[in-house]
Amino acid sequence: MKLRILVLALIFFLPLTCLNAIAGSTNQTEPQSWRLLADKTAASHDNQYIEAFGNVVLDRGADYIRAEYARYYHATKWVFLKGNVEARFQGDFLKADEAEFDLNTNTGWLKDGQVFMEDPHMYFEGAVLKKTGPETYEFREATVTVCDGDRPAWSIKTSRGDITVDGYAHLWAPRFQILDQPVLMSPYAVIPVKTKRQSGFLLPEIGTSDRLGITYDQPYYQVIDEEQDVTLYSHLMTAKGLMLGAEYRMVPDIHTKGIWKLDYLFDQETESASLYNGNENMERGNHNRWWARGKFDGYLGEPDWNLKFDLDLVSDQDYLREFSSGYSGFRKSRRDFLQYFGRDIEDNDSNLRVNRALLSRNWAHVGFQGLFEYTQNLEYGSNNLSEQYDKSHDPTLQRLPELNLNLYQTQLFSSPLTMEGSSQFASFWREYGTKGSRIDLHPVLGMPVHLGYLSVIPKAGFRGTSYFVERYENEDAGVDTDDSTPTRFLPDFTTTAYTEFSRVFSLAEESDVDADRNSTTWLKLKHAVQPRLEYSYIPFSSQSKYPYFDEMDRIEPENELTYSLTNVFTCKTGRMQPNPEERGKRGLKVDYFDMARLRFEQSYDIREESRDEDTDEYPNRPFSDILTDLTTRLSPWLYLTNRSWFSPYEGRITEHEHALSAYYDDVLFGTFSLDFLEEIDEYTRQEQERLRIASFGGGIALTNAWSAAFLYRVDWEESTDLEKRLTVRYDHQCFSTETSWSQTDDDTRFEFRVILAQLGSLGR
Repeated sequence: MKLRILVLALIFFLPLTCLNAIAGSTNQTEPQSWRLLADKTAASHDNQYIEAFGNVVLDRGADYIRAEYARYYHATKWVFLKGNVEARFQGDFLKADEAEFDLNTNTGWLKDGQVFMEDPHMYFEGAVLKKTGPETYEFREATVTVCDGDRPAWSIKTSRGDITVDGYAHLWAPRFQILDQPVLMSPYAVIPVKTKRQSGFLLPEIGTSDRLGITYDQPYYQVIDEEQDVTLYSHLMTAKGLMLGAEYRMVPDIHTKGIWKLDYLFDQETESASLYNGNENMERGNHNRWWARGKFDGYLGEPDWNLKFDLDLVSDQDYLREFSSGYSGFRKSRRDFLQYFGRDIEDNDSNLRVNRALLSRNWAHVGFQGLFEYTQNLEYGSNNLSEQYDKSHDPTLQRLPELNLNLYQTQLFSSPLTMEGSSQFASFWREYGTKGSRIDLHPVLGMPVHLGYLSVIPKAGFRGTSYFVERYENEDAGVDTDDSTPTRFLPDFTTTAYTEFSRVFSLAEESDVDADRNSTTWLKLKHAVQPRLEYSYIPFSSQSKYPYFDEMDRIEPENELTYSLTNVFTCKTGRMQPNPEERGKRGLKVDYFDMARLRFEQSYDIREESRDEDTDEYPNRPFSDILTDLTTRLSPWLYLTNRSWFSPYEGRITEHEHALSAYYDDVLFGTFSLDFLEEIDEYTRQEQERLRIASFGGGIALTNAWSAAFLYRVDWEESTDLEKRLTVRYDHQCFSTETSWSQTDDDTRFEFRVILAQLGSLGR
């Protein structure tokens, strides 16, 4: 019978605290001394050391050492181990044929050993491995990998090196191997061995493009402190030159975050005309090209005063379309801003780049917003040499500043009336055109009436506007005055009436839910019908005697009735699942979801009915197109949105917006969308052109490792392919590869990327 004993000689080996723990102490603190278990032990004649044979175990809390043989020196707390040595020190796992450890410092060496770091899941295997500290190692003739298995998919063979957990592995004469076959060599390399972010070079992106040539983008990541970091980029393009860039990120507290990016290129090439549609009349003669962008969310003084910044300035009209991909490209910047701030930037084909600074605060019934807005118009930049687009003729409007004070709907004292309103002061500036200031007040009184199932909310208000004009330009369209301080008064009225009827249909009883299955059972279906009637009225008022800054200066008259009918289908489902309060038993879990929402809407324009101008060419058509808006979850994995407009005069559908999405676990997804317009020529839609845009996309997991995805966008009306993309991906435990081919109307790209776990990605 195998004997596992606690050695009496531990009196030479362990202090009294450990003996107390062995005797059965229930102290929950981690023991500070090691204890020994073995099949057989023997002490030297001078009691300098103890030898243990067979199933030797040394443990201290969560740390342990196992071997077939151990020799422990009492004076130095040094232990020598041999035969199937296994150990765990502070989360690291070690294996070796032979090993020695200093149990005071957890240092030592391993012969023909392996170290596995659970976090960040990395193996180090070599002829000699030394543990030089609690979180440091040195090694000779070692192999480094993050791949599981006896023959790793990739590894790095090195003559010598060292490791610091949560730091780096420094490797001398490393050789990158694929299935034990060397493919790359280097005199020196650094690998991040981190559970926290660390400074260092990231793997580069390498690719080819019709316009940029062969590209190589090398980023360097620098941690400044716990709240700040920066990434530097050097992007070499054989057809363009060297682009340098920087990205600075900051998160000083839970209320504040910011990302700022800047790129600069001295372009070897210039263009006598723009290469992109819409900018054909614009010459790009500049060598100095750059893009500055960023966003910031924070506060001024205290968190209640919200502060936001948006920066988007670019050197020329072609930059954002020419450099759309990669680390510093337009697409990645847009994704970052949407992900971290929820705010977008203008499309890369827009010649208007908007920059804002917004300060806001909300109280119980009042809200304040202060805005500075500068819009860069690339049509009037230094790259457009046409006299018509000289910088001095730039009509782009700048708001410097705009102040808004809003009164939210609130009850007026103890009366049945409600009051709300808005007020604005705006100062407008531009190089060419009318400039000045505007004060606008818009108070509104309401009197909501709730009669059982019917609610009626009439509202009446008036708009008072005062202008202070510094300069008029005679060429300003629609302006017929030179009064520097005109005023405007304009009333408005709206009323809304709505109600709701509903009925619940029972589909199954809760007792019918199968307790032995995980399937979902539909229990009830609620159908709610919501009729709604809205009327709006604004009288006609000639406004050509007022300056024109924006759409608020030309308020169109209204006399329109809108009626809609909304159907909402809500489903109640139930399924049996384990009850956390009663172990071994299952309970009913109830969920609700909107299965479908169907809305019909149409308007009747009373002004259009009474229109008497151009009736010979454009007959009166007071009824708008009938909107059918359907959003439905056909199943847990199939979604459909459909918006269609049907003209009662044309007798056909004039516009469609379709989107169908299907998802099946992590195995399959597909999307289809179609947008089209019919050609219409009527008074309110004169010369509407025909449009057909379709998009097809999808992806499939072919196996656990292989997957593929595609995207195809086409303009059917022009018989033009807008974008084609095909991607094939392979995912392994320790690496992934991705091959992608894409084509647009202005570029063709082939991308290949290898993502190595713990190291980053290579290739594009």
